[in-house]
Amino acid sequence: MELIEGIRSRRAVRKYAARPVDRATIDGLIQAAVLAPSATNAQPWAFGVVEGPGRLRDLSTRAKALLLERMSDFPHRQRYKDVLADPAFNIFYDAPALVIVYARSLTPYAVGDCSMAAYTLMLAAHGQGLATCWIGFAEPLLQLPEVKAEFGVAAELRVVAPLVLGYPAEAVEPTPRNPPELLFWMRG
Repeated sequence: MELIEGIRSRRAVRKYAARPVDRATIDGLIQAAVLAPSATNAQPWAFGVVEGPGRLRDLSTRAKALLLERMSDFPHRQRYKDVLADPAFNIFYDAPALVIVYARSLTPYAVGDCSMAAYTLMLAAHGQGLATCWIGFAEPLLQLPEVKAEFGVAAELRVVAPLVLGYPAEAVEPTPRNPPELLFWMRG
């Protein structure tokens, strides 16, 4: 697949096949992620992987409870209240794996650098016939000190990108994109 075609055809997938992704494949995707650019070559990223439907279902239940508890702090999430209250809804969409990209530092560019690593992983996964989705609903739970401790992650690391990973259960249609808003184009 040509790179530009991969960029055009990559989609967030919210329905996954029950087929697990082997460890070597996940490791290869993380190896690709670290090829992303970073400001002053700081490479501020670190990664964690959670596998297994039981473990991910438990994390989903805990994340939904936290989001519902904090709903008044985030009025923009109010529209998700019913879906978050649904016991059958899994924020990880029954994907077999979750890759978490952490920032090891809080430098001004670390979040951007880690976001580029996340997107590099997403494109590499797409190129191998895998699917991903960035799960913002997971961030508040994963950011808790007790959850970091549960995973053996230092408290000062910041969760940047919780990405589910798996084989897509079905093809996802492209979503319409707005044309770029070009604010200026200066010439000397």
